[in-house]
Amino acid sequence: MFQSQYKKHVDNTYSFYDTVPPTMGYTLEGSRGPPPFYAKHSPGKGRGLFASRDIKRGELTHDGTNTNVMFPDVSSWRRFVFSLPRNRACDIIDWTWTQQIENNSDEYGIFSAINISVLHNGGTGYDANVNPRSPTSSKFYATRDIKKDEELLTDYFIYDVAWEEVGLL
Repeated sequence: MFQSQYKKHVDNTYSFYDTVPPTMGYTLEGSRGPPPFYAKHSPGKGRGLFASRDIKRGELTHDGTNTNVMFPDVSSWRRFVFSLPRNRACDIIDWTWTQQIENNSDEYGIFSAINISVLHNGGTGYDANVNPRSPTSSKFYATRDIKKDEELLTDYFIYDVAWEEVGLL
């Protein structure tokens, strides 16, 4: 539903083709299969992502480069959100973030992911075990060794919160 609504209300040329269904993620760069995580209930947090195998420090765990969507403007984001059923609109609002477009730039974009990668829950300090290496990157790497079935947590504050910059405040 999210993909068809994105194409209908934001960008009808966007291609979501992937051999891995969005409920499993997407085809991770350098592999033929999904990323090393799966979704399940996280006590006290709702849904979350968990390691499907042991993951080594420095290993790529998520590549949003080709799977994240950037909304060209606030109007397209609103059209998209308002086209969804209320419960799904609430999900997308939770799964939307602002991100600096380029290093040392004042330009920000509105981003979301339309697959299970949006289920990364937040963590701080040692608990945050997957993060991008810069505030403009959409590639997440393990910051330490992660055991199979351990929850993948990211520092939500790695990206600047710039809602005003994109016209959403």
